[in-house]
Amino acid sequence: MSYHRNPKLKQFLIRYIIWPIEAILLFFVLLILRIVPIDIASSSTGWLGSKIGPLTSWHKRARANLSLAIPELSENEHNQILSAMWWNLGRNIGEFSHTLSLMNSSKRVQIEGLEKIAGCEEGSIIIGAHQANWEVIPTILKRLNRKSGIVYRPLNNPLANFLIQKRQKYLNANFFQKGRKAASGMLSTVQENGVIAILIDQQLREGRMVPFFGIPAKTPIAHIKIAAKLQIKLFPVETIRTKGAYYKIIVHEPVTVKKAATDEEILAVAKHINELVEDWIKKHPDQWLWPHRRWGSINGS
Repeated sequence: MSYHRNPKLKQFLIRYIIWPIEAILLFFVLLILRIVPIDIASSSTGWLGSKIGPLTSWHKRARANLSLAIPELSENEHNQILSAMWWNLGRNIGEFSHTLSLMNSSKRVQIEGLEKIAGCEEGSIIIGAHQANWEVIPTILKRLNRKSGIVYRPLNNPLANFLIQKRQKYLNANFFQKGRKAASGMLSTVQENGVIAILIDQQLREGRMVPFFGIPAKTPIAHIKIAAKLQIKLFPVETIRTKGAYYKIIVHEPVTVKKAATDEEILAVAKHINELVEDWIKKHPDQWLWPHRRWGSINGS
């Protein structure tokens, strides 16, 4: 009997065979990449990404998303962006095991405008995007040395997710799973004058429809509501890969929200933030996560 016709068998195979195998492979890959010097790990997996990425189903979705968001570019320009994007994503894999050394290196990760957040006595929220290597964004939290929290989206495989989330140890931050449960964690952290980091460019099931590149997309707004309620600042954070495994993080001017902001005003702030992210992507389109289902199935991907 095919496991496709037997849901229980399918679930058993996934949970007790496929997931453990994936986790074991991930463990050894991360271990090997940690032994290899960061520049070699980054460049080698970048090359692999550029070769393997275009052969996957994600490439078709990435192309559809890119054509939807920036249709004015030529097909050749789209091809160049997608090729460079796979290099970037491949590099991210090679650099993951070296995240701590990246964070500890002011040479590899330069932060422009950190004083804007450091100068806030009250809590605040950092809002970033899946740009360049977004795993370096928590460098801000590490260098501030304050109570902090990170809102994340877990992997489907809980065993692999456990390996990834071991980074909590060296970040000294609380991790809050994306969704409604994250709101209470965010609220308690900023109430204690802590700093929260969140990526706001993914489709969120509980989000509201807000234009992104002029196309309605489910967008998180919990952080905006918290900023209004507690009168704290939202700091847009742009991440740029300058070369190889070197980054520049730019802390932009904070976004503020009225205390008694109406639903319409909350959505207007969300639209403004989306427009900021759009500008970042247009400057470095090859460094954004185009394979993600940002617009759901609107483009058939």
